[in-house]
Amino acid sequence: MTAGGNRSTLSAQVYQQVRAAILSGRLPPGQRLKVSDLSVQHGVSLNVVREALNRLTGEQLVRAVPQIGFAVTALSLDDLTDLVKVRLAIESTALRWSIEHGDMTWESQIVAAHYRLANTPMTADESGLLTYDWIHAHSAFHAMILSGCSSRRMQDITRSLSDQAELYRRWSLPLAPRDLPGEHAEIMDATLSRQADRAVVALTAHIERTRNTIIENAGGDIAQLRRSRDARPPEQRHIPA
Repeated sequence: MTAGGNRSTLSAQVYQQVRAAILSGRLPPGQRLKVSDLSVQHGVSLNVVREALNRLTGEQLVRAVPQIGFAVTALSLDDLTDLVKVRLAIESTALRWSIEHGDMTWESQIVAAHYRLANTPMTADESGLLTYDWIHAHSAFHAMILSGCSSRRMQDITRSLSDQAELYRRWSLPLAPRDLPGEHAEIMDATLSRQADRAVVALTAHIERTRNTIIENAGGDIAQLRRSRDARPPEQRHIPA
């Protein structure tokens, strides 16, 4: 990236690249983000980097630390518990609204989003890091499921909560094999069948599995998650297809 483009365009590009690095795990929770280093890395001005990091701060993927600068948001069990509680309350309501108000176009878009998710590789190599394409497809599927609610505010809230959950999802997936394709298929089938109670049960179980995996493996120390993952052989750091 060079500094020859429009400032807002450059800021958006830095935002997207840093965001992708955070969600994929290449920039782990708690990692300090030095503005000067990012400026050199992306070939842009310090102000462009600050704009991008401030935007990520607004999404709670990055935090601003007084006298220190910026850092990737750290994980904590208390925050995870609160996040899951809020997600379940809001996303369950959004899903019920979607099932009640979603039309045929919404249904076809769910099928298309699920097809893309099911056919996108989750990991690219033995590191177990999630690919950005899979992260994007996963977020798009969940967003589409809830988009039938016809409330822009509700969609904005659920999207923000999902992004925050991605930080935890990234560090829980390598630790416990899960049938993610089966979970997503069940959510889709229940939703398209207009079975609201069944759909909410499936979505709730899907969200809670991540929380339960983290709590079980953290043992009170969420930093233990990364140590547990790194101690495993490469072939056990991702979910089998």
